[in-house]
Amino acid sequence: MPLVTLFALGLGISAAAVATLWFWQQRTGAGVPIATLWPALVGGLGVLYASQGDGAWMRRSAIGWMMGSWGARLAIQGLYTRAANPASNVDTMRPAWVFPVLTVAAAIASIPALLVSLNQDPELSPVELTACAMWVVGFTGETTADRQRLRFIAKPDHDGLPCRAGLWRYSPVADRVFEGIIWVAT
Repeated sequence: MPLVTLFALGLGISAAAVATLWFWQQRTGAGVPIATLWPALVGGLGVLYASQGDGAWMRRSAIGWMMGSWGARLAIQGLYTRAANPASNVDTMRPAWVFPVLTVAAAIASIPALLVSLNQDPELSPVELTACAMWVVGFTGETTADRQRLRFIAKPDHDGLPCRAGLWRYSPVADRVFEGIIWVAT
């Protein structure tokens, strides 16, 4: 499938998903958790591009698994965080302009997956293999940091306190450090 067609397909599917959520928000009065929705859109687009691209299978498979698991993990993490910390469950209605911006941002953030899914070179280069290793380190680190934070905030006596357990001892933004590694690898 050509680049422009595949990108338009992804943009159209994202727009339809986001419009559906906007209508749901209007109908129910419940706010949409953007921190959960955005990674799910980006990851879903990565999987779409990997499944529909005509590039080498190994490369498409790698980017599909990486983007899909990243998006699913962050979306689920957002839901768990909301469940573990009821004080964060303040759903605010999002203004209508947020939804098209979210759609375009997800489409732009998924462009690396689109380009990779069209690369027909059957061999992975040393740079790509290094990026895969970096991604594994980033994904593992971010998952570990988020699980440590969830365990911390789940205890009522930690309410309102910053997490300083595990990886959080070394950085107050441990999850973001590893998220940065993931994006550099992508």
